[in-house]
Amino acid sequence: MRMTNLGREDEYKEFKERTTELDKSLKSITAMLNKHCRAQVYFGVRNNGDVIGQDIGKNTLRELTQAVFNSIDPHITPSVEVLESDDGRKYISVHVEAHDRPYLYKSVAYIRSGEEDHKATNLDLRKMLLSSGDLLRDTQSGNQGLEFTQLLDILKKRGMTVRDDRAFFESIGLVNSEGKFNIQAEILSDQNRHPLMVAVFGGLDRTKLSLRKDFGNESLLKEIHLAMDYVESLNERFVDVTGPVRKEGNLFDFPAFKEAWVNACVHNNWMGQIPPAVHIFDDRLEIISYGDKPYWLSREAFFRGQSMPVNESLMRIFISVGLSEHTGHGVPVVTKAYGENAYDFSGGTIVVTLTFSNKRNVSKYREGAPVRKLTDNELLVLAAMKEHPDRSLDQISAMIGLGRSTVGKIVPALRKAGYVERKGSYRDGVWIVHGDF
Repeated sequence: MRMTNLGREDEYKEFKERTTELDKSLKSITAMLNKHCRAQVYFGVRNNGDVIGQDIGKNTLRELTQAVFNSIDPHITPSVEVLESDDGRKYISVHVEAHDRPYLYKSVAYIRSGEEDHKATNLDLRKMLLSSGDLLRDTQSGNQGLEFTQLLDILKKRGMTVRDDRAFFESIGLVNSEGKFNIQAEILSDQNRHPLMVAVFGGLDRTKLSLRKDFGNESLLKEIHLAMDYVESLNERFVDVTGPVRKEGNLFDFPAFKEAWVNACVHNNWMGQIPPAVHIFDDRLEIISYGDKPYWLSREAFFRGQSMPVNESLMRIFISVGLSEHTGHGVPVVTKAYGENAYDFSGGTIVVTLTFSNKRNVSKYREGAPVRKLTDNELLVLAAMKEHPDRSLDQISAMIGLGRSTVGKIVPALRKAGYVERKGSYRDGVWIVHGDF
């Protein structure tokens, strides 16, 4: 009978011929835990994966368990068992899964790279700390007078039985171990002071800010929907008649935007006090969140949709209100529409870029304004009127994110300059936009 072979060592698996190599094994366990939050060591196996067997005494398994528990900080309890190869050789499996990183062996943190264990750098340690535990839930908010009218209303509409008391807030993760409202409670409260923002720029870079729409002083859950609705209102419809077949489409894939936006909000490093944002240019939109993918999650696993939330407790609330599913399908939805290059991980941020399928109408107005140079606010009003000629000024104001009084001042100037006229009454008429824009 052929000797059993367990394959090759890698970032998750280590082979040792004897338990006398325990010192190196413990170092490998901390290195694998620090990299991937799980570790597997086999005793009685050669480096090439061949099972050669191991002498096992009556105290061997207990001594291994105690060595792992006592030698690694913070303490962990492994799963230790005896396995048998195809040809009857007995060997030992030590398996550990734990997430309270960094783990130290003899006061040193190690990190796994391929089959090797290396001393972790200071940067490695910082990333481990940010990816470990649930800082949103553990950290006390500076405001202990929080109210949750909006959150409770959203939960009620989802069919949940809710109570406006500390016990219920604790059950949904708004209270830390000391009984105090935490940072998660702060961003979900009516007093949330971290406004989400949509910025629209005139052109292809950030040189000229056309308008900025802040969604603040609301629960994060409400702000997410407000920002999402606003961006959807800017998703222009276009018709392409240049080819043999008439084509209709939108500037961007809204389902992909929704997935990327919700992911940005739930995985954002809220401890850094900077909320996610959407930046819109003439040719693209960018969704910007702060932090990084989980430290132990490889790039390949990230794009496969493997779900490992940084803010686990916040993710559970997102799931309970229907904003997210714990299936990891969000990233594949984005990459199917825009490819893996839509994601950029650099400078402590994650930027998702959705390239437009056509130029925004406002850019065409900007390039072709025939009488005088129009401001971007004027161009936005004209674009909205051309796209939706039957809309009222109140509706146009809501669509483009400008105040009603501002729109009310812009329209008379545009009419006087000959850019637009009203056909019919203000109740039943339509806007006529002049010029080859």
